[in-house]
Amino acid sequence: MEATRLIFRLSRPPKYLFSLSATSRRFESSYQRNKSRLNVKPDSSFLLTSDSPQQDHIIFNPPASAPSVFHTPLKFLPPNDKRINLLAATAKRLGLSQVKLPPPMRPREVDIPRGHLNEADIAEIQRLNNEDPNVWTNKKLARKFNCSSEFISVCLRHAGGDPTARKAEMKAKWEYIESRWGPRRKKAREERQKRWAIALRDG
Repeated sequence: MEATRLIFRLSRPPKYLFSLSATSRRFESSYQRNKSRLNVKPDSSFLLTSDSPQQDHIIFNPPASAPSVFHTPLKFLPPNDKRINLLAATAKRLGLSQVKLPPPMRPREVDIPRGHLNEADIAEIQRLNNEDPNVWTNKKLARKFNCSSEFISVCLRHAGGDPTARKAEMKAKWEYIESRWGPRRKKAREERQKRWAIALRDG
């Protein structure tokens, strides 16, 4: 009797096989949902226009890349070169003159006036920084005298001051601030530095 019960239990399929097969089922709703996600609208450059040839043809749409060394800039071409007219016709057809450029990476330093400071202004810059370097920093002096922070650094360096102590103090302060960051903020900082390095390299 016990042997019969044991054989009957072993002959039945385990219950967990049905649960595993049930989770892998796909219904019509899931198929339609995945199909709609893959139905992406093509780019406008791949669509045919009214002036496109009716026969089969190859669409030349290369990806964006760095300029080739085999391409001679327009500025270095001789006046009677035929490529000048070809490039002008291409630019007119594509409307390249109306392309909007991206905003400058450092808009505050684009229109900074140069050569407007005299010796009295430079002496005033050095005096303010010597009185209280914690208050009159490079950026604050640059805003006050309407010049770049690099010019302020040059003025203070030629004044005979030693910025080593100030740099060590700012480094210790920044390290203390970074020590209080969590892993998410540290990762965000690293990603921002990577994007900035890539932007400077490509620019």
